[in-house]
Amino acid sequence: MGSRRTPMKKLFSRIALGVVALLLASLSSADVTLRLSVWDGDKALETIRGICQQFEKDNPGIHVKLENYDYTLYHQKMIITYAAGVAPDVVMMDGSHYQFLATRHALLPLNQFFASSPGFDIKDYYKPIVDSYTFHDQLYILPRDIAPIGLMYYNKKMFKDAGIPYPDGSWTWDFHIRPELKEKDFLWVCQQFVKKDERGKYIQWGYAPSYPQLQADTYALQLGAYPYDNMAEPTKVLADAPDRVKAFQFAADFANVLHLEPSNLEASGSLMLTTQQMFVQQKIAMYQNGIWDVPNMRKMLKPGTPEWFDWDICLAPAYAGKDGKPVRRSTTGGSGYAIMASTKNPSLAWKLTRYLAGPVGMTAMAKAGIAQPAIRQLALTKGVWLPGPDTPLEEQYPRNRIVTDEAVNYVVFDATTQFGISVSDRYNKGLEILWNGQTTAQKILSENEKIAQQRLDDLRKQEALPPFNWVLGGAIAALIVLSMVAFVYLPERGRRLTRLEKGESKSGYKFLTPWIVGAVIFTLGPMILALLMSFAEWDIIAPAKWRGLANFQEIFQSDPSFYKSMIITAIYTVFSVTFGIIGALGLALLLNQKVRGVALYRTLYYIPSITSGVAGSLIWMRVFNPDNGLLNFLLYGPHGDWPVGVWLSNWIMHDPHKPVDWLQTETTAMPALIIMSVWGIGGGMVIFLAGLQGIPQHYYEAATLDGAGIIARFKSVTLPMLTPTIFFSAITGLIGAFQAFTQAFVISNGTGAPNDATRFFVLHIFSAAFQSARMGYASALGWVLFIIIMVITLIQMKLSRRWVYYESEAK
Repeated sequence: MGSRRTPMKKLFSRIALGVVALLLASLSSADVTLRLSVWDGDKALETIRGICQQFEKDNPGIHVKLENYDYTLYHQKMIITYAAGVAPDVVMMDGSHYQFLATRHALLPLNQFFASSPGFDIKDYYKPIVDSYTFHDQLYILPRDIAPIGLMYYNKKMFKDAGIPYPDGSWTWDFHIRPELKEKDFLWVCQQFVKKDERGKYIQWGYAPSYPQLQADTYALQLGAYPYDNMAEPTKVLADAPDRVKAFQFAADFANVLHLEPSNLEASGSLMLTTQQMFVQQKIAMYQNGIWDVPNMRKMLKPGTPEWFDWDICLAPAYAGKDGKPVRRSTTGGSGYAIMASTKNPSLAWKLTRYLAGPVGMTAMAKAGIAQPAIRQLALTKGVWLPGPDTPLEEQYPRNRIVTDEAVNYVVFDATTQFGISVSDRYNKGLEILWNGQTTAQKILSENEKIAQQRLDDLRKQEALPPFNWVLGGAIAALIVLSMVAFVYLPERGRRLTRLEKGESKSGYKFLTPWIVGAVIFTLGPMILALLMSFAEWDIIAPAKWRGLANFQEIFQSDPSFYKSMIITAIYTVFSVTFGIIGALGLALLLNQKVRGVALYRTLYYIPSITSGVAGSLIWMRVFNPDNGLLNFLLYGPHGDWPVGVWLSNWIMHDPHKPVDWLQTETTAMPALIIMSVWGIGGGMVIFLAGLQGIPQHYYEAATLDGAGIIARFKSVTLPMLTPTIFFSAITGLIGAFQAFTQAFVISNGTGAPNDATRFFVLHIFSAAFQSARMGYASALGWVLFIIIMVITLIQMKLSRRWVYYESEAK
């Protein structure tokens, strides 16, 4: 037997060894997948995908998984994925956000890879962007592109028709029109294009920036007014410096007083067009932005189509200067690629980074007209960035692209400080009401500087906070859980149970176990963690720091948005819940009839309540559109001259020619949201219908025999019997209204605009948690909201004994 088994053992041994060898071989030659995250749009994304495919061909065994996110929440996603341990290997990054990650050791310094990269020289890149992406002598982003925003797109046709020479970039601006300079004076040029219709309404303007603050920031920089004393490591906010106030006020007056550009209300209300679209439709002659708009411009202005007109770019005007010497500065965009510290393949991640932000990647992006290469030599090469002899006609625009290289000499990058976003959100707060002409630059910038400086001081102090004691925190959490268990279990401990009752009790707990586990993991656990974090400063990347009661102190003493968001939420709650109950009860009474087709009407009224909140918000945005919305059509009439509408314009907008912009005006934004809340009364209607149909019919019959009419029966029978339903609707409606979020988020794009008029309390919590990465502070806000809702609910339940009638309790 032993001799027979020996050959079999050898066979199995050889098979096993072969399998192991194959496994080892497959592991040794396993492909590596690198994850790449970007925020680029469709055209750029298509180009990047092609670059990645070429990289895979040039580097067999390496695969690139491309992930795309919207820029609005892109950086928050990078923070969260890093904290969760699932961050990409290579990420697209800009100067405003990298320092936050770099100071928390979430990004790898790139200098370590330079020596092992033959042919690589960081000096080939534009120096201003390299300097901006360097912190404490370490480069954290390899620049891909630079995008000066001091570029002016201009319509050659409109210039030719007006008899004005094409701008060559040598023009200047001052705080008044200088007609003697003609085309060399920017304000005079703008004035030549302004037109009104027969009603005196402006229909054409000379100029518009991509967004209002671009113009203000450009003027402020040219006046030498920077927002901080140090753009990398600031100690002082300079938001209301005299020259900065002067620049911002002039930018607002440019539209609202001089009418040389469309006002913020006119731009947003004109068929909801962007200023780029207004340029394409020849409503404005000049448009300021970065070079990234070129692909869209080419798409909308194709040679040979009816919409096409000749266009080009030049340098935006310089400030004439206080001493007669022109001063030219402008903000700039730019981006590049960084390597997350969590990558398992740093050398391969660098290889991909260098490929994307090197000659191959830059050339592809440049030829597509998307991005000015950060390597200057490529930016000066014909057929790459500059039009060449073989460049297709459509891609030759703009022909004067060489000006982008000159513009780099005047760029000023945004603050790169890790505190930048949190502080700038405060000194830029509510600027939309300045652009709308509803306040002055001095007033709003002075208010903003105080809260921005306080925030900067707080952030600098937090760097010295002690670490959070997790042992003590865990002990407190355990004590809370044990206290809750004791509260439930101890009252039953002394009770004697029969054998049958014990068996039933065990069975009951078995059935409850899944729910208990789920409640502990997904409800109780997060609540306890939020309670602990409410005493800490935690950005989910760096270790939590002990802050004690400072979060709550900040909420009640120094948070500029807390009281306003609470007041706004309270007003919304009172009116939306009241109107919701009245409207739902009214509908239920109307539809509680035994008539033909009533089921269809019930369905039609109920459908909006189950419609997506985002879809509903987009519909209402069209209804409230100032120029062609349904509401203003009903108020102003087809020609915009009905007395009710004109009276509203005078009262709200202080201008009879401006239709009310319901969602962008501070005084009307909240009423508009309250009106929107009525959209969902169908859900309450179903509850009231159930309540009405549960009222015994003999009560109505008895009341009728007593001579009660419709109103008397409603007051004496319907309302008392519906009080439990009304109470339920009030409780659930109040809790839901205090947590209102979606409508305000969609309408204001998460900002609470205008001037925090739509900043509901939950939106404020969201902003703290996911836009400012302040999880500790957001947790404190969440607990404040929880306590407020709990107290109001308990008060309601206490008061309900006086007015809510339960038939089962009647004696």
